[in-house]
Amino acid sequence: MRSSRRLLSAEQRNLALAYGLWALGFLGVCGLHRFYNRKPLSGVLWLLTFGFCFVGQLVDLWLMPELVQQANASLLLRGGPPSVERQLVQLARRSGEAGFTLNDALLEMDLPLGVESREVREEIERLLHAQLLDVANDPRGRVIYREP
Repeated sequence: MRSSRRLLSAEQRNLALAYGLWALGFLGVCGLHRFYNRKPLSGVLWLLTFGFCFVGQLVDLWLMPELVQQANASLLLRGGPPSVERQLVQLARRSGEAGFTLNDALLEMDLPLGVESREVREEIERLLHAQLLDVANDPRGRVIYREP
């Protein structure tokens, strides 16, 4: 979904910012770009040795895109909460015949920051059309969703 991409991009490393931190090496503060790119051990080494007498700092000028890419790839490997789709299907399975309401979904799911009820409702609608969820009414007349 759109919001989960926004959440991911908030934690992603930016190449321009990494180059900005690299440039601080000209002021004698080497290695900040390595800390930023999730490489704390080499960051300490660069900081204590002035970027291996600035030679390592210069090499990082060409390695920077790869450093940023590796930092962002580790984010994807680490994962996070399951997708909204997966959480809705799991909730439907847990709820059984009783089903779940939209309010239940909003309260029980581990939603990424910024995901609104409208987006959860749209995902439920998509799952209904894909026949991964079924819609019904409970004895009180509330709209419930359950596994088909």
